[in-house]
This record gives sequence, structure tokens and C-alpha cells, in this order.
Amino acid sequence: MDKSDEMTQINRTWSDYLHMHGLRNTPERRALLEAICLIDGLFTPESLSDYMRESRNFMVSRATVYNNLQHFIQAGLVRKVLMAGDIRYERAWNRKSCIRLVCTNCGTVTETSDDKVRRQIEDLRKKRFTMTGWTLNVYGLCGKCAAALKRRQKKMMNKNSIDKK
Repeated sequence: MDKSDEMTQINRTWSDYLHMHGLRNTPERRALLEAICLIDGLFTPESLSDYMRESRNFMVSRATVYNNLQHFIQAGLVRKVLMAGDIRYERAWNRKSCIRLVCTNCGTVTETSDDKVRRQIEDLRKKRFTMTGWTLNVYGLCGKCAAALKRRQKKMMNKNSIDKK
């Protein structure tokens, strides 16, 4: 599906949702949906609001962002993601399933894939459950944070050995 067809499908889904719920397609809603289409990966309501202001030159209140994210979720256009206790969001269409490596120290998120894991997850068959997608979050330390921790530990060990003398 090319970008034009994708946008047509997204706009049709959004329009149907608005019509079903008796809501208007306001300029703010259109601008937010456009911005979400351009963001690749995870975002927070704050980062979406900042993106709207800085990159799109469009002021939108945080309340508008939060309220409309709920509508986008209900319309199936955005997915809520819990990451290390924080709530983030991502667009729900045209997203491949992935494995996310999440640094619990600095919050860096790296997406990767593994065919063996993908096959095992997709082979899961649960009664009364229809899988629409998946994401596996693996928590740990990125290389930079792990190296910094190792340096701190080494420094502490050296300090302790000096103190014992």
C-alpha cells in the first residue's frame, strides 16, 4: 500500500469514527492525526504537543492532545504502550511487530526483530483471543549505561580497597 492509499484509509477510518460518535473533524484533530502520521516510533502527549508547536507551527493545548489521543485509540489509529511505568503512544496502522530493547537507566528504546521469536509469538493460539499485533519489551541497560555502571563499580571497588588499607 503506497502512502496515498494509506492516508486515504486512515482518513476514511477517522471520518467513520467521527460520524459514528457525532464528533466534528476540527482543524486541531486533523493536524494531530497528520503529525502522528509523520512520527516514526513512540511518542508522549508532551512530545506530540512540542512537535506540533516546533515542527508544524501549530499551537494545540495539552488537554486537546490528551482528549484526542483517546479518540484516536478508540478509532484504532493509535495504540497505548506501557514502557517501564511510563505511558507512550504509537500509531497503530502499518506497524510491524517488534522487539524493543528498553534501557531502564536512560530510557533509550531500540527496536529490533528476531524471526524465531516472531514465529513463536505468532504461533500462539488462545481461545477467545484474536491477535492484532504484538510488541515484546526487553528491559536492561544499553551499552553506554552498562559501561558507566561498570566504571562506577570499579571506582567503588578501588576506593573500598584503599579504605581497607
